[in-house]
Amino acid sequence: MLAEKYSNNSAIWFNAHAFAEHVLCGGKALPWSSPTEFAEVYKKLQGMLDADRLSVPLMGFLDDWISRHPHVLQTMSGKSRVRFAIKRFLTNPQLRSDMSEWMTACCAMVDAEIVLEIPSNAALISWAHVLANPNASVEPLTELDIDSTSVYLADTVRQLKPAGIAGVVTTLSDADLAAGASVDLYLPLANVAANYHWQFAFRKPVVAAKFASHDYFCLGDDACSSNSDLVSLPSDFWRSELETVVQHDTNWVYTELPAFSEPDVVRANIALLRAR
Repeated sequence: MLAEKYSNNSAIWFNAHAFAEHVLCGGKALPWSSPTEFAEVYKKLQGMLDADRLSVPLMGFLDDWISRHPHVLQTMSGKSRVRFAIKRFLTNPQLRSDMSEWMTACCAMVDAEIVLEIPSNAALISWAHVLANPNASVEPLTELDIDSTSVYLADTVRQLKPAGIAGVVTTLSDADLAAGASVDLYLPLANVAANYHWQFAFRKPVVAAKFASHDYFCLGDDACSSNSDLVSLPSDFWRSELETVVQHDTNWVYTELPAFSEPDVVRANIALLRAR
């Protein structure tokens, strides 16, 4: 991992797609349907941020892809089992091929490690089930639903090894935690990451909820992680220009860049992060 190269300075890991849409796309959605155009945006983003690692969100790609392939919904519908739709969706050969092309272009054109940020298992289950069955309701999810979806996701991201990604991040939502989410339920993804020497991490924007992430990074709320190699910066960090060097003693600094951050402020604060 890049962090091993840093003895005096932390490597910086950005989640910055909202910033990219606002600053580089004029407030419009990222060009999900064109791998080259998407990679060009992230190449420009990297030119601004000089990040060591960038998270790329999968959900935007999936939303765009299904809107352009509505016929796939027919293969996902008609079953009451709530996780049937997401299984059929994630195993679609065309989806996997297009996802691989998208990630390959991004990894090839952007001079930073690219990590795929996966939506929460619960969000994916509900999203696919309701899309395929518009009048259906989503019952409270179980541990089996979360675990099974991890298996489907693991098989999907395994196809991305040739693309050159550096890792995967899985998001935890209220619904995942309510269903009894634990590290064990995500081991299919974690094991794929370990096998390919990828980073595996959790992202938990639900700050109040507790989650024992053990040795894995827990982005956005890493206080529950026993891995002390990462610190997450609050979004307020980017609202005004700092006056002094930021002191931190970790291999990685993770931050989610708000959409309306001022580019000049961002550049100035990055310089102070680098100067410690």
